[in-house]
Amino acid sequence: MYLPQNWLPFIVAILFPMIVGSLWYGPIFGKMWMRMMDLTEDKIKETLNPVKSYGGSIIGSVLTAYVFSLLITYMNMGTLSGGLTIGFAAWVGFALPMGWQSVAWEDKGYGLFILNQAYNLIVYLLMAGLIGVWR
Repeated sequence: MYLPQNWLPFIVAILFPMIVGSLWYGPIFGKMWMRMMDLTEDKIKETLNPVKSYGGSIIGSVLTAYVFSLLITYMNMGTLSGGLTIGFAAWVGFALPMGWQSVAWEDKGYGLFILNQAYNLIVYLLMAGLIGVWR
């Protein structure tokens, strides 16, 4: 089983989705996102399950950081440009096509797709770039 060589960048990378997400879906684009999702602050407060939402997000971040670390190590791409390349390739190959499903099958709008995918791209680049450069 593969274990990261340096745990500190791995742990910091796990925090990026939560940090960026709290800004992206909060003060930066929060009102726009709520409008696109047909949500209100009251509705979010009523339906929010912190264990499900935050717990699932943390597990997803751990898995993403693990895969980035694995790919960067085994592809010998332990540099900033190597990490950014892995992050961008993962976004293009995995996040972008999977995110499109919300438009194709869930009748979500293009604006929401672009908003969510821009967030994903930023997070993937930050996570993989950090893991790549901070070995």
